Amino acid sequence: MPSVQSIIRAKVNRGEFPSPTGAEAFAAYAIASVKKLIPEMENAARLTLDHPMTFGILGERLRLFEAWALRDLAGFRKRCRDNLVACFESFLKLDEPPFNIWIRCTQDQTSYSRPSETTGYSPTWLTKLFRKQLNESREAFSRPLFNPRSIRKEYLSALEAHISSYLCISCTRVHALKGVKFCKDLEDRLTRALSEVSTSFAFGRHSERLNTGLYVGALGFDLT
Repeated sequence: MPSVQSIIRAKVNRGEFPSPTGAEAFAAYAIASVKKLIPEMENAARLTLDHPMTFGILGERLRLFEAWALRDLAGFRKRCRDNLVACFESFLKLDEPPFNIWIRCTQDQTSYSRPSETTGYSPTWLTKLFRKQLNESREAFSRPLFNPRSIRKEYLSALEAHISSYLCISCTRVHALKGVKFCKDLEDRLTRALSEVSTSFAFGRHSERLNTGLYVGALGFDLT
């Protein structure tokens, strides 16, 4: 069986077998945990981050979980949430490298202020974007966790709305000169924030004392 397992895993890594889609990632994780298939557990656990972890999503799949596996998956999700929150909080400090590229924009100027070329400024539209994602990232179970690949689209949408409303030359120029690298830095940091979280699954740890009800009772409510 080890050789067969190795062949199957190699085919999965090459994309010859499809990954679980949608909320089936939860079932894949639960089944892998029963069989002690660590790589499959880790892969499925990360796929579950793209979906809420609630009763409505788990449904009958909840019966597949052992108590320790459900607990560890919830713990993994919470650690990912904490890293994302810390990452978005760091984005609010645009006066620090490598994000200190922005100058005072049209939206934030008064009739008495002069345009400033000094960098390290936090445009209102960008701060609002980060605060929105920060607040949503705190909801670890009722919504999917933020996907780092989405930050570029979110950024461009917010920038377009800002420029359309205020005809802001300052932010347009900064984006034209440094926007691509700025987005790449954001995406890289968010990706790293999630990839640094260890799954740390411990099979059956104290399982004889665990009760699934202690963990499922808070799903979608207050497992924070």
